Amino acid sequence: MTATILPKGNTPTAQYLDQTSQEMGHHFQASATFSKLPALNELVTVWEECKRPNWDGYDALPVQSAALAYTYLLIEALPLGFPLPTIGAEPDGHLTLEWYRHSRWILSVSISPEGTLYYAALFGNSDVRGSEPFFGDIPKSILDLIQRIHIA
Repeated sequence: MTATILPKGNTPTAQYLDQTSQEMGHHFQASATFSKLPALNELVTVWEECKRPNWDGYDALPVQSAALAYTYLLIEALPLGFPLPTIGAEPDGHLTLEWYRHSRWILSVSISPEGTLYYAALFGNSDVRGSEPFFGDIPKSILDLIQRIHIA
């Protein structure tokens, strides 16, 4: 699966910077340190296991291809150096990305086939919940939660 990256500007300078940025991103992706390949491989595995009805034996809906596409784009949109999530599926046909520190420090982001990101985070005794539309860039609120899980 490949993503089409849309340019971020229309001027020759903006297009040059966008092209250079993409080329550097591909270079860093080849590095084991910055590679998103483990998460993308896990995504494919989960998709293969959960793309049929009743994949869990309890009447789960199949994971829809639109949820797969949005999840792929979300993983690709993670900034270099950010921790990779674990991937799972939900009985409603959504895919889930989770960042885990321990049982009381966890972030779960559910990706709907419509491109809505539903998130819930637990930080000790406090929790944060919400939803954001996904338009290709990870919302700042979710990036801040990922950092909070791993930097605290």
